[in-house]
Amino acid sequence: MHRQIAAIALKELKIILKDREALALLFAMPVFFILVMSFALEGVFEAGTADRPIEVLLVNLDKGRVASQITEDMEFVEGLKVIRQVDGTDLTRYQAEHLVKEKSNPVALIFQQNFSESVERFAEATKPAPPRITLIMDPATNRQLLAPVQGAIRALVERRVGMARQIHYIRTQFSALGEMAQEYLTRLENTAGRQAPAIELEILAPAGMATAVRPSATEQNVPGYTVFGVFFIVLPLAAGFMREKHDGTFQRILAAPISKSTLLVGKLLPYFLLNLVQICLMLTVGSALFGIHMGQLHALILVSLALAACANGLGLMVAALGRTEAQVGALGVFFAVILSALGGMMVPTFVMPDIMKTLSLFTPHAWALSGYHDVMLRGLGLGDVWQETTVLLGFAALFFLIALWCFRFTD
Repeated sequence: MHRQIAAIALKELKIILKDREALALLFAMPVFFILVMSFALEGVFEAGTADRPIEVLLVNLDKGRVASQITEDMEFVEGLKVIRQVDGTDLTRYQAEHLVKEKSNPVALIFQQNFSESVERFAEATKPAPPRITLIMDPATNRQLLAPVQGAIRALVERRVGMARQIHYIRTQFSALGEMAQEYLTRLENTAGRQAPAIELEILAPAGMATAVRPSATEQNVPGYTVFGVFFIVLPLAAGFMREKHDGTFQRILAAPISKSTLLVGKLLPYFLLNLVQICLMLTVGSALFGIHMGQLHALILVSLALAACANGLGLMVAALGRTEAQVGALGVFFAVILSALGGMMVPTFVMPDIMKTLSLFTPHAWALSGYHDVMLRGLGLGDVWQETTVLLGFAALFFLIALWCFRFTD
């Protein structure tokens, strides 16, 4: 029995070693996955630290004393990097909104005109309206990452506003000492921790986007895992093509007067429709069970069509590059998982290092997710997703051309 086991094992080992490409991919895939996820997750733990600060655009329309003091305070907060100028000139509100809208920066802080005067009025009045600052945030930005930023800004502003009230109170109440001083200390003791918020924090989205309500985990996960799931069509698609090559089906079909590109497109059509059903089902579940907002239907359909075309093109390219079923399976999993991780399906690109953010732009996954976020979270329409749609169709065309060039209709 031992000899039989050894003989069978030796035979299986010879078969595995014959397909060296598949064996190499078997080892390369987990290595690449570990590398990509390690680099990507690095930002999760370091975002908001001194080594990887969160950039805050600052527009000071007030130019008063209090706004300047708060700006100086922010410079000393570890984990925040204040950007007040672009190309040597002070930022305007339009520039800040534009940078947030084009996803270059996650948040902008606006000090409105007469902010310092409103702080002084707040300090002097009995029942004053709190001074207002404005935060402009991308509605699709990760909520957990920006919450500390929002809290730090609020704390700094409230600290300066509170100091203004204290100074005013001291000036007006300490003209006489003795009992007045004791009364002041007692008042501070009794009211510590019970004051109303010293400022009104206004959170807006950039002009043209939906109201800046932070997305829930479901609103982030549904589009992300929809894109992730769509690209798994690569596996059955490539395997189906491989089987037909082995069975000689392609040779029999090509005996008829039909071009190779026509044959490939005809074979892809059922998978394309299957992808659309898959997308529809996942988004319907998200809407029905979790009540997520779908946005404009026409824009959603346009992004979905381009996404399905891209996934099918990638599946055809995998079928063309793989020579055996093992290679096709390994390549399919490799592209489906690694590109998903790199494209922001598993870790938001916002927390990735700069090199990883740049690399994510070379994946169709990142563009598809951006298109869904534009429609579902940012409230944008058909005319605003043309860039993502064009890039996805470009990826689809590239994959299809590579497949057409490399595809072998016989073994």
